[in-house]
Amino acid sequence: MRIALLHTNDAHNRWNEAFVRTLRELKAHHHALLLDSGDCIRSGNLGIPLRPEPAWEWMRQAGYDAATIGNREFHITPSGFLAKTRGAPCTLLCANIRTKQPETPLPVQPVWQTIHQGLRIAVIGLTVPMVTPRMKTAPLSAYLFESPIETAKQWIERLRRETDLLIALTHIGIAQDRLLAAACPELDVILGGHSHTPINPPEQISGVWISQSPPFCKGATLLHLTQHETRWVVEEAQVIAFGGETP
Repeated sequence: MRIALLHTNDAHNRWNEAFVRTLRELKAHHHALLLDSGDCIRSGNLGIPLRPEPAWEWMRQAGYDAATIGNREFHITPSGFLAKTRGAPCTLLCANIRTKQPETPLPVQPVWQTIHQGLRIAVIGLTVPMVTPRMKTAPLSAYLFESPIETAKQWIERLRRETDLLIALTHIGIAQDRLLAAACPELDVILGGHSHTPINPPEQISGVWISQSPPFCKGATLLHLTQHETRWVVEEAQVIAFGGETP
């Protein structure tokens, strides 16, 4: 079995026509899943946009399948969180966030599952903890974050047996991605963001492949994976560079 994954992270609203057109063409040509690891919008952590973020329209044109929220997409208030994510063209993920009250709206879901080219694929979203129960800011937030690694362990236990390819789509930084791989060898791939640390070629820790693309729409990573027995192997990894820079 073979599959292609196309990945971006930390665009910070630097989207442009050439970048989006290339993503769309690569996705179609390789029948790839197109995934993003967060911080795709312009707003700051506490800013609330008055209209839908322009990033969402760019991502709709590119054809994204799923994205994990970054710290830029999060807000401590329900109105701010909904405003930032309004207009998102694909499923937004974050498994390690919870609401304090059951009636509080939560514009993300923990996992995205699909069947692609005959493969059962599950994508777990993990985001850097912005507000934890021990923080002094916790009383001000309608949402709290749990440990990304401990959350991943819980979801892996549920998903591994029913999934052919298990992906963690993360916005926790390369150091935490490496710890995640070591703690969760049942994962197949970690596609990361947040630390702005391009990884080319992909790393492998405990059998788990780790990749992160160049930030600010300077590049995207195209991974071709093939399954050999019980593990996946990255047969080819290509970083498509933009802006005259080679990652």
